[in-house]
Amino acid sequence: MCIVSFYRKNDEFVLTHNRDEEINRDSSKEIIEQKRFDETYFSPVDVRAKGTWIFYSEDFIACILNGGEEKPTHFKASYRESRGIILLDLLKYNSVKEYIETENLTDIAPFTIFVFERKNKNAYLLYWNENELKVDDVSNQEVVTWCSSTLYSPLRRAEIDTIFKLNNDLETTQIFELHNQLKMNKGDIHDFLATTSISQIIANHSEIDMKYCQLF
Repeated sequence: MCIVSFYRKNDEFVLTHNRDEEINRDSSKEIIEQKRFDETYFSPVDVRAKGTWIFYSEDFIACILNGGEEKPTHFKASYRESRGIILLDLLKYNSVKEYIETENLTDIAPFTIFVFERKNKNAYLLYWNENELKVDDVSNQEVVTWCSSTLYSPLRRAEIDTIFKLNNDLETTQIFELHNQLKMNKGDIHDFLATTSISQIIANHSEIDMKYCQLF
């Protein structure tokens, strides 16, 4: 699932996420404040698995997509834990480095996590393929994009990346609109799949806000 973009502009940081999912998969109607590992975080909630696909906390802004760096060649019938819970396991740690070195990903389906450390302004893409966790430090990039390798071909992913890189000086509302233009419509791949929501987190040195727009 999903298309993600992350823009840095001076002291402003904008993460925007298209959630491509089964249109009948329930999620919360609003952003909910919760606690995990005694850390407060804010996110929409996936009703089925009780996790999320995007959140922010005092330390992190993060989101997750299905599939690793390359399209998975197979999936097992079941896994130990939902990827939406694995994303929230970041809250156990003080840094991405600790997560990378400590988190047990055995028997977890392939994923890509984008995570921004709010205190030191570092950003990373984490790719898991069921065997290895690859880390890409994107802290020096002003625009970072990624698409789910499960649903988007390498060619389409490259096209979307180019679209964002050519639009590297957008305001937050324009970024949101671009994500809306790129959304997956019902029937583009399957009748049961579409972009079911678009979420956007906007942060600077002193404030943070989140917009969550349900489409299904």
